[in-house]
Amino acid sequence: IFIFWTGTCINNTSVMMFKKGSFEIGGTIYPVAIKYDPQFGDAFWNSSKYNIVSYLLRIMTSWAIVCNVWYLPPMVRKENEDAVQFANRVRSAIARQGGLTELPWDGGLKRAKVKDTFKEEQQKNYSKML
Repeated sequence: IFIFWTGTCINNTSVMMFKKGSFEIGGTIYPVAIKYDPQFGDAFWNSSKYNIVSYLLRIMTSWAIVCNVWYLPPMVRKENEDAVQFANRVRSAIARQGGLTELPWDGGLKRAKVKDTFKEEQQKNYSKML
């Protein structure tokens, strides 16, 4: 079964938090890192900005869609690791291979209004880093 653990796709720069359900069943995970090269055409679809027809037209009229695909070694859950830790370890491996940034939130933020308390908490965290 081929599953995108984030439940969504993003703009080819980062990897969002994985949903833990796929990691709770205890099977072997075969991670795949996928990164598009936008040099000839951008495969990212911003569904809040473009409808499916305009996206398909853009894809079909692109010079080429170039994609790097890396098949990483199979990963299994460690003895003292919970599903969230396992998901984060797999996400880190994919991000490292693709040269992507790990994001600490999921795809729900693409569609939902961000709460002010969450914004304030993130601002405090970033100000501490500075």
